[in-house]
Amino acid sequence: MNWKKGDLLVVALVLAAALILWGLKALPAAAGSRMLVIERDGKLLHELPLADDMKEVFALELPGGEAKVEIENGRVRMLPMSKELCPQGICSHVGWVGHPGDAIVCLPNRLVLTIVGGDETEMLDGVTQ
Repeated sequence: MNWKKGDLLVVALVLAAALILWGLKALPAAAGSRMLVIERDGKLLHELPLADDMKEVFALELPGGEAKVEIENGRVRMLPMSKELCPQGICSHVGWVGHPGDAIVCLPNRLVLTIVGGDETEMLDGVTQ
């Protein structure tokens, strides 16, 4: 395969655009204006501000036991639960989330943790027709 100058330019532009988008996603979200919203069965349990200097672990009482949520440096994660409470533990395998629109969902417990707020330009969204 013979590469032409134009082909290399197109490949370089696509790679540069991909690196820029990846870099923007890796930037920390705007602190202070973001909130952690915790819902169970569609009902609001807690709304907590997310700050970069915040470090906290708190428990959520569920019918089968207790789930622990860790907040650190403007990010959130679900700590591992017992197999009886969350058999597959998918919610704890999600890891840290911190950007607006990110969510952690625990289906067996009907629990949803969502990051809301922040800069509107931070969240990418699209519409399909």
